[in-house]
Amino acid sequence: MKEPIDFNKMTDHELKRYLLEHRDNTGGFYAYMDRRHSRSKKVLITAEEAKLPFDEYMKLSEERMRAQFGDALQPKLPPTVYE
Repeated sequence: MKEPIDFNKMTDHELKRYLLEHRDNTGGFYAYMDRRHSRSKKVLITAEEAKLPFDEYMKLSEERMRAQFGDALQPKLPPTVYE
């Protein structure tokens, strides 16, 4: 008999990979969704900040996006012929 899988011992990455390989596993799906919904939601821009003039709003939103996501925002371009 197979031992039940403990989804709580898996990292987010492991659980996601498991679900991609076992798409019909509803227990894993619900464990993943419970984990996702239990996290707090981060607000990058408040309603008051959204009322700022466009230039200030864009600067503030860019700063917050960089703080939140870091280098992930930079597009990965292939090297040019000159590099």
